[in-house]
Amino acid sequence: MKFSKLYYLFISLVLISCTGKKEKTTEFDKNLIDIQQKEIRFPSSDILQLKSYYLSSAVHNDPAKILVGYNYKEHALDYINLTTQKISQVTLYNDGPNMISRLAGIYAHSVDSIWVFDDSERISLISQKGNVIKRINCHDYIQDHEEIIIHTNHAISTTHLGYNPKHQSLLFAVKDKSTSPISFKVKEVFLNETGKTITFDLSPSVVEPDISQGYANMNEPNVNFNGEEILYNYPIESHIYTLNTLTGERTTIDASSQYTSNKANKCPSTTDYSKWQIHGIENPHFFDVMYIPEYQIYARLHFAGTTFDTHKNLDTIAYERDLYLMLFDKSFKKVYESKLASNRFNPYTGWNTINNGIILFVDNIHDKNDSDNLIVDIIHPD
Repeated sequence: MKFSKLYYLFISLVLISCTGKKEKTTEFDKNLIDIQQKEIRFPSSDILQLKSYYLSSAVHNDPAKILVGYNYKEHALDYINLTTQKISQVTLYNDGPNMISRLAGIYAHSVDSIWVFDDSERISLISQKGNVIKRINCHDYIQDHEEIIIHTNHAISTTHLGYNPKHQSLLFAVKDKSTSPISFKVKEVFLNETGKTITFDLSPSVVEPDISQGYANMNEPNVNFNGEEILYNYPIESHIYTLNTLTGERTTIDASSQYTSNKANKCPSTTDYSKWQIHGIENPHFFDVMYIPEYQIYARLHFAGTTFDTHKNLDTIAYERDLYLMLFDKSFKKVYESKLASNRFNPYTGWNTINNGIILFVDNIHDKNDSDNLIVDIIHPD
């Protein structure tokens, strides 16, 4: 799809003039909806299966409910069919013109068009045979003082790779190290317009304008995308922020939990990593905002902080933390909040959305079942 000069002029004027910002408060007394939870157990297979995938994406335009997960052990893409409970695998090339290095981001547009971001800091379009159809070098679109932040690390933050089929564009977040405090942006790169890009500034946290200092690992935003919306939030506090890429309208949502603290304390050390790990255990951690298309509902998960026990190792405590699910309607009115099952999910890999719900990998060190079979829970509104 070609974009005319008039379109870019319009976008520029919008970004300059539309600085409107709305704040929403989500009053909440009781759950307005209920949820259902379904477990799926995948049979044993000759393909190496993981108990959970730290990097995955639902196929966005396929009703078959296929989840594509990055199998880092085999450097492959696993196509997980949630309907037939079959798994197929495509091995990625380690060399040659189709070479892909370790993945850090993934967006599954269709089963034969998977966008991936790897350690070479390039975005590649992959076919179902593992061939590279198109490549984008992200460094062609950033400045020297900017750093690309596409990754999924639930101990730090989750910044997704985005694709807008209407615009024929890719979206990704960057950190601007030239500002004080450090700021964050989203770049939209248009595939059919060589060199064309638009930059969107993300608003800082209304609770803590500078998350780059004093918050250990939780020092970057979570960023996700839904159509024209940029959805973002900060791991250290409960507000949700939106930015419409066409109108420039910004919204701040007070999405406080009624069960946990809504802000992390600062870490007592800026250099001692062991204290950083304890800080991550003792404080809440808010994850990225996800969209469930079938129900037009937004979802967010967060961990409660817990007391650090010197008699237990960090992993044991991490897997014991309470995980909470919050749901919002299409206007970001809070409609549900509850704690999920204890000692069931992996705090480091976790979850993703599909068309009609949230899929969570059942993988916990407290589970006495040593089977390597893949087990998932699917949660959706009732």
